[in-house]
Order: sequence, then structure tokens, then C-alpha cells
Amino acid sequence: MVKLGFVVNPIAGMGGSVGLKGTDGELYEEALRRGAKPVAPSKALRFLQALSEKGFQGVVIAANSVMGCDYLSLSKLRFECLDLPDPGKRVTSREDTLRVVEAFLENSVDLVVFVGGDGTARDVLSIAGAKIPILGVPSGVKMYSGVFATSPETAAEVVVEFEKGGVVVDQVEVADVDETKLKEDLLNIRLYGYAVTPVLEGFVVPSKDLVSGSEEEKWGIAKYFIEDYMLPKTLYFLGPGTTTKAIADLLGLKKTLLGVDAIYDGRLVGRDLSESEILDLMREYGHAYLVVSVIGRQGYVFGRGNQQFSARVLRNVRKNDIFVLATPSKLTGIKYLLIDVGDPELELELSGYWRIITGYGEETVKLVLPACCLDKFLRTKEITRVSEDSTT
Repeated sequence: MVKLGFVVNPIAGMGGSVGLKGTDGELYEEALRRGAKPVAPSKALRFLQALSEKGFQGVVIAANSVMGCDYLSLSKLRFECLDLPDPGKRVTSREDTLRVVEAFLENSVDLVVFVGGDGTARDVLSIAGAKIPILGVPSGVKMYSGVFATSPETAAEVVVEFEKGGVVVDQVEVADVDETKLKEDLLNIRLYGYAVTPVLEGFVVPSKDLVSGSEEEKWGIAKYFIEDYMLPKTLYFLGPGTTTKAIADLLGLKKTLLGVDAIYDGRLVGRDLSESEILDLMREYGHAYLVVSVIGRQGYVFGRGNQQFSARVLRNVRKNDIFVLATPSKLTGIKYLLIDVGDPELELELSGYWRIITGYGEETVKLVLPACCLDKFLRTKEITRVSEDSTT
């Protein structure tokens, strides 16, 4: 019988929709001031529901209260709560996570599943090392590491296959961004080590590729987009990344590297915007276009590093009003792109073939799939149906 260790970082990912790049340390208080809401609890519940529906037969050894058992008490799974002091608070610390993983080792669990982001992955790895496989249910802002499933549902699929002995356990990278440098709009990624992770093709994403193509390629994409697609007196939201930043650079505008900025009629009308600020500008200016790039190797269009483009925002734009930019090197080896915005219905609506601008005068199409239901698409081969329904 498989013993599954389950721990939740209840504040993971809160900063995304309000324009922060994480919620570690003092950023949590800032996220609250900006009106951020918890996202990890819903991810935890989705994972546990899928785990039950997929017929997991093992027992879940869980952290107490908001770090695990609060969610398991709503499920039909067999579980045991660790005999640890209740943290007694909704805001847990790194030390709480470390203590829980130490207890997992003492209870000889076979696999640790955590709900969180790169910071939580680092904490779990620091105790688990190579002794226990670990798997992340994605709930952070960035998630550069290779330990994360594509969604809560695919994480459940990986666990069930692990229980059956149907997955390969391999070493993957655990990386994180230096959040102190983010205040200076600098992206500094550090490799913290290698985790042992159950890997199921298509269900667990690789670590983020930090090589995003040449400057010449990005300038070509930006020049083509400006000449062929930018209209006067029209609102454009530019997502994070060096490829989108090249558009602002060519226009002589100072864009934030990792934020969402707004351009109207050649002027910068918003910098480092939150979800609510994007919605306010949409109400003020009317029709808007979104311009985003692809995360290399992982293939995400929405849901990784650009959570400001939330489900609420996406419901205010048409599918054809979304432009995706990607250098050819970013698309190498990626079979399909992904959307993970926590709204399965919307993710399904947006699925299909999308136009991707890859160079000056160069475009291609790529299949976009919903992260929420990726397991069903891959298992039942519904990818063909999505392509037939595509309108892009």
C-alpha cells in the first residue's frame, strides 16, 4: 500500500493576480494589502477530488489543519493526520513545511506531494533530498522547477500511475528566482538542486528554459507586430518577458520586464498592472488586445508568471484578440501549448489552434490545450476533436 505525504503551502501563488512575483516573506503582507486571495486551497481540493475519482487505494499522511487535513476531511480518501502541533494560523512558515516533511520521513512515506511554488519545492527538497520522490501541484507564481505536474488533475494521474508502478522516477531541476532582485526588475535564476520526481510524459513539465532566442529574433517579431498588428487608438496589454518587452523598446517606451504593461496609441498608460488594474483600463478604454509570450520548454501561454491575465480578464477579450509571440527556439520540442487559469470551462473554450508570431513576417499555428483536463485529452486522444473545433 502506497503511503502518500501531502502538504499545502496555503499562501502560495497569492501574489500573481495582484502583480507580485511571489509571496515569500514580506511579499505576503504586500499581497494582502493589494487584495490578493488564496489560491492554494482550491488547487489542493481539486487534486484530492481527482485522486479519489481516479481510484487511489493508498493512505494519505497529511499535515494538520490548513497544511493538509482541512482539505482531506472533505474528501473520501483514507488519511491520517500527523501528530504535530497545530500551526494555529492561516499563514504558515517555511519552518512549518520543513517540520512536516521531516515527519513524512519518520513515517516512511513513499511519495511527497506538495501544493505550492518554487519556494515550497526548495523547502521540501531540503529535507527530502534524494530519499523520497516529490511532486508539485502547481500553485505558485513562477514555477521554474521541473517537479510540477501540469495541473492538480494531472498530478493525481501521476500519483495513481506511481501507485501502479507505471511511471519512471528521475532527477529533475529545482530552481527559483531571487525575489530581492525582482524589485529592480532583474531576473536572476538559481539552481538549488535536483529532486527525485515521478515523470509521466505530458503530465509533468520540465524546468523552464531560460534561453529565449536571439535579440535579432525578438526584434524581428516586435517589428512585424508593430507594423502589421498595432492599431491607433487601441489598448494593448503586453505580458512579461523579453520578447514582449522588445515591442515597447522599439516604441521608445520603458516596459517592466516581468510585469504587465498597457500601451494606448503609442503611449504607456499602465505599468506593472494587477488583475484589477487591467480590468479598470479595459472599462476605461474599451476593446483591448493581449500580447503574451510562451514559456520555453514548458509551453504555458497563461498561468505561469502572468497570473494578472486571470480568468476574469480573459473573459473580457475574444480569442482572436490574443497575440502569442515566440522565437523558434522556444517552440522547439513543444508539442502543444497550455492554459492554466483555474477555470476549466474557460480553458476548454480557449482550446484549439492558435496563431503564433515567430519572426518578421513569419507565423505558425500551435495547438493550445487546457491544463485542467490535459489528462483526459492525452488518455482519450481528444486532441483531434479540439483541432476540428478550432476557430483560430
